[in-house]
Amino acid sequence: MGDQPKAKGRKRRRPYLIGFLLAMALGLGGFLVLEAAMGPLSTAEFCASCHEMNEVVESWKQSPHHTNASGVRVTCVACHLPPRENYVAHVTAKAWTGTKDVWQHYLGSYDADAARQHVRRTLPSQRCVRCHGNLLGQPSSVPVAIVHQASLDQPGNAHYRCVACHDSLHGPKKAPAREAKPYPEADNSYCYVCHLNFQAEEFANVHLAAGISCDRCHGISEAHMDDEEGLHAPDIMFAKAKVNASCMTADCHPKEGMAQEIGHRPFFAEATPQHAHCTDCHGKHKVDVRHRQWDKETRKLIWTDGVRLKPEGDGMGM
Repeated sequence: MGDQPKAKGRKRRRPYLIGFLLAMALGLGGFLVLEAAMGPLSTAEFCASCHEMNEVVESWKQSPHHTNASGVRVTCVACHLPPRENYVAHVTAKAWTGTKDVWQHYLGSYDADAARQHVRRTLPSQRCVRCHGNLLGQPSSVPVAIVHQASLDQPGNAHYRCVACHDSLHGPKKAPAREAKPYPEADNSYCYVCHLNFQAEEFANVHLAAGISCDRCHGISEAHMDDEEGLHAPDIMFAKAKVNASCMTADCHPKEGMAQEIGHRPFFAEATPQHAHCTDCHGKHKVDVRHRQWDKETRKLIWTDGVRLKPEGDGMGM
């Protein structure tokens, strides 16, 4: 008689145990089926099975993500879905995007441009950094290094997301075309009197070829020579903020265009105070200075160091 309550208790627990085992079996079976289906459903060929994706897949085949020196091929889901390490988020996103795409396919409501813009607005940089982790070791220039550092420091800032600059992730890599312009010869007035090698410096060459004189950024050279005691580098005549204004004009460096360039995004977002002015990165001409004395009334040299850069008869020769 004493064993009857125990037997009844075991009988009551048995359905729960069977239910638990069935749930475990169904869960495991569902997981295995899902894993078996995820592979074929995650290939580029499957993505291309909808005609809306044909152009996207073909452009991907021309990109470094498809063909590169390392031999690594980046699939669609590697960029467009959360990483598989976060399994629940990965599967959920896969189910949602797949259902949405099928719905749009059969209803004919797919908007390729809207989809492309959505990706550019929302693709997190963390998915890129999983492969491109050596951001600070890759840049070939200081401006790019500044942007990459800002991208690592502020991953949530939309200005520094990878796709904000690298928006041509499909298709071959190509540099933007630059319009060739015929430039008149530059007249740098009296700068040559003291600055003897300004034509040999890189940035000065660029401005010289564009027909921009030193006066444009540094002020009137004659006034500059009249104030020899008050000279100070690097912004001899103008304060840094005023040099910025002289650079960012419609006919020189338009602000609207510069704000879209890779290296200038932190500048316009005021993200790096140490690079708040044009001359913080550009225009360090390293121009030699020759100390000469000259008569401010006659505008002729009192003594020279024997170097002549201008022909005789211009009032400034030896």
